[in-house]
Amino acid sequence: MTTDELIREDTTLTVARVRATPAKSDSTTICVTPLDDAFFRHLSQSYWQWRELCEQDPQARVTQHPDLVLAELRHAPESSQCPAVLIECRVHDHLRAAAVLVPKQTAGEKRFGAGWSLSGYRLAGNRILGSVPASDVSPFAQAVAAQLSRTDADFLLIEDVDSEAPVLELLSGQHCPLQVYRPTTPQPRHRIELPESFDAYMARFKSRTRNTLRRKVKKFGECRLERITELDQLPEFLSAAHEISRNTWQTAVLGLRIHDDDREYEYFTTLSQLQSLRAYLLWQRDTPVSFCVGTQFNGVFDYEEVGYDRRFAQASPGQVMVLKMIEDLYRSGTPRLFDFGGGDAEYKRQFANCQSESGNVWLLSPGVRSFAIRSYFDSRRFLTRTLRTACRKAGVMNRLRQLTRRGLTHRGLAQHNETDNSKRSDTQSVSQSVSQPNRGPA
Repeated sequence: MTTDELIREDTTLTVARVRATPAKSDSTTICVTPLDDAFFRHLSQSYWQWRELCEQDPQARVTQHPDLVLAELRHAPESSQCPAVLIECRVHDHLRAAAVLVPKQTAGEKRFGAGWSLSGYRLAGNRILGSVPASDVSPFAQAVAAQLSRTDADFLLIEDVDSEAPVLELLSGQHCPLQVYRPTTPQPRHRIELPESFDAYMARFKSRTRNTLRRKVKKFGECRLERITELDQLPEFLSAAHEISRNTWQTAVLGLRIHDDDREYEYFTTLSQLQSLRAYLLWQRDTPVSFCVGTQFNGVFDYEEVGYDRRFAQASPGQVMVLKMIEDLYRSGTPRLFDFGGGDAEYKRQFANCQSESGNVWLLSPGVRSFAIRSYFDSRRFLTRTLRTACRKAGVMNRLRQLTRRGLTHRGLAQHNETDNSKRSDTQSVSQSVSQPNRGPA
């Protein structure tokens, strides 16, 4: 049987399965397609149409590309409650828009009483792929809500989304019964709209600031910035970033950020194959001191993960690397936008030239359970703020932070050692599995 015959056979089975309860108009069909083995083997017609839609959408993000979504799902724990699905809007059987829902679990924090673990979905790419026709917005949004209800999902997470993003209006309000809940207050989100040249970018700074940046680069000493885009660079990059990550403040507070394991190798391999990987290593002589995990897709450079070795903190490796990265963006494949991602920081404010607000958003189904979820997290947030205020007034806040950081540092190093002991070393087999597009899930 040929590949085309397999695709046609799979398409017939898939359409029969997912159109059992579709929302239809004269020309539009809204259907829910599970991301089954046919997607992983690239045999589903829906896979190829999803891929084509992603490549044609000028606003698409690489995290919406089917190859990257499937690479993540290969190493994610399976969820029997909330299976990954593709919610499709088809006009005359042509895929016009899609929402990619992947399973997401939140582990309850245990700082104040028992934690509450929840199971739900995450919207891949934090946006709808393609464009939903105006007349079909309501049935499409209701199909998303119905999927949450059908699987008893606790939430649909849209990560770090701009407060004015169209997806929030599409999936809530008059079109949809889902309710918007913000577990945290939106924070400033900084970006750089890159002008025509690096000199033009630097001209926006006051002369005093430019001189300060030059002094920091000079003080840092002999260094080089390495751009990571190709497959053969990945082993050295992941190894170096892993070693740097062991000594970053992010690891001390949040846990080890770069593990250099099979999951990361496949993820970065897929990014490289999609020509969207743009990571960096900053070397001081022969020592890697700072790294940045970045992606570039549709003219946007996303600053995903960053860290520097704290032993070099006095030399400002973070600022030096950002400045050299911006300069490098002008050397090859200059994007139109540099997105620092969510969260405020002084260095982001210094380098950025435009700002918005963003934060995590949960879309909740109406009902008693959703009310309980909101009340639970609102109460914890109120208690946290109250305790912090009391500690500040008592003058013990800084001392508590120091003690907490010491404890987290020891815990982060312990997690690192445990990860190293359990890490698989056979990366060659992973490379082979990624290079075979018809390979199914492990």
